[in-house]
Amino acid sequence: METSFLTEEQILKASGGSLDKLVKIWHREVNSPGKGRVEIVLRNRRDGKDPVNGGILTEASIQIKGNSARLVIWYDSLELYYDARIAETGYSRTVIDEISKMLKEERGPGPDYDPVSNPERIDWDKVSRQIGRWLLKFRGYKKIHNENRKFYELETFLNLECAVPPLYSLFDEADYDWSRGEYKRLVDVLEGLENMEEPSRRIDRALNAMRIANIMDFSADSGKKIELESLLEKRFKLILESRDKIDMIKKTVDMTSPDGNFEFKRKLVLGFRMPGTWTSFNEVAGII
Repeated sequence: METSFLTEEQILKASGGSLDKLVKIWHREVNSPGKGRVEIVLRNRRDGKDPVNGGILTEASIQIKGNSARLVIWYDSLELYYDARIAETGYSRTVIDEISKMLKEERGPGPDYDPVSNPERIDWDKVSRQIGRWLLKFRGYKKIHNENRKFYELETFLNLECAVPPLYSLFDEADYDWSRGEYKRLVDVLEGLENMEEPSRRIDRALNAMRIANIMDFSADSGKKIELESLLEKRFKLILESRDKIDMIKKTVDMTSPDGNFEFKRKLVLGFRMPGTWTSFNEVAGII
C-alpha cells in the first residue's frame, strides 16, 4: 500500500502560486496524446526504498503504472531537518557531520520532519528545481554518464551544475524567482569554504570551481558575494585558476541550448581529465 503524498493540487496550493506557470509549461510540453496528464506528486523519500538510484537527498523520478505516469518528487525529510538545524545553530561542521552520519546510517529525522505532513516547511525552490530539471530532459538536454559507478557522485554533480544556466532560463520563462535559491547557494558555499582548506585533488578543485563559476554568474551583487570573492583571493588560488578555465570554456558554447550544454560538459570532462569513461545518455527516451 502506498504511503501518503501531496497531490499536484496540494503542491500548487501550498507553494502559494509560485509554481503555477512552471507546472503549466510542464503539462504543455510533457503530456503525450492518448497518455493523459503526467501529474506531479511529492512524497517523503524516507517512505520509499531506494526510489532514486543513488544521488543526494531530494530528487525526482518518473513513475509509470499501467497507462498512467507521474513525476514523483522524493523530498527527503533530512532537508527539513537540515534547514531547522541551520536556523537554530547556524552553519557549522557539527551540523554537516550530523547529517552525514544520518545519511550513512540511512536514518531519517522522524515524523516531525515529514514533508508531506509539513508542507508549510518545504523549500519550494528545491521542488521547482526537480520539476525544471526533468522538463529540461524532455526538451532534449542529455546527461553525461560515467560507466564506472564509483564516479556516480562526480557524474551527478557535473550534470546538476551544468544544468544551472538552462534551468534559470526556464525559470525566467515561467516567471519563477530563482534568486532566493541562488542566494542560499551562495551563503552555503561561502560558509562551507570558510570551514575548509584548499582541496589537494585536482578533481575536487574543479568541482568547487564549477559551482563557484555559476554562483558568480547568477548571484546578485551582495555583501556575501564580496566576502566570497575576497575569501577565494586569499585562500583558494587554485580553485580560482580552475574557475577561470571553466569561464573560458563557457565562452565557446551556448549553455542554454541542448547541444551547446552537452558540448560544454564534454569539454569540461576533457579539459579537467575527469576519470572514467564518459558517454551521452538520454534519460527520457521511451518513458512516455
